[in-house]
Amino acid sequence: MENCIKTSIKIPNTVGNLKTLLDTLCNKENSFSHYDFVNWCDNLTMVFDNDEGIESDENVSMAIEIARDIECQWDLFLVNTYSLEELQKLDLSKVKLPYEWFKDWLKQLNEKQK
Repeated sequence: MENCIKTSIKIPNTVGNLKTLLDTLCNKENSFSHYDFVNWCDNLTMVFDNDEGIESDENVSMAIEIARDIECQWDLFLVNTYSLEELQKLDLSKVKLPYEWFKDWLKQLNEKQK
């Protein structure tokens, strides 16, 4: 998709891969930055927003909702943690969200997928 945000994560934007990436982050086995993950989530929401042909069920809707929450929490975390001056100089690939958040998102995804 031409509007995708650059990310080092090169796996397709699917619900299953969202779960896999959250698992990887929860186990602290990720070789990608939290920033790359947030961008991947943003791309996931764009894929589903832009493709009318994709079947959307309850699991997909929940995954998209979680991906949007991840994007929003990232933005809120940045503005609540750093000053404007810091943000202008910040290497976003070095920013880390609290690991508990990833566990909560994975738990939400697993609960809704039953």
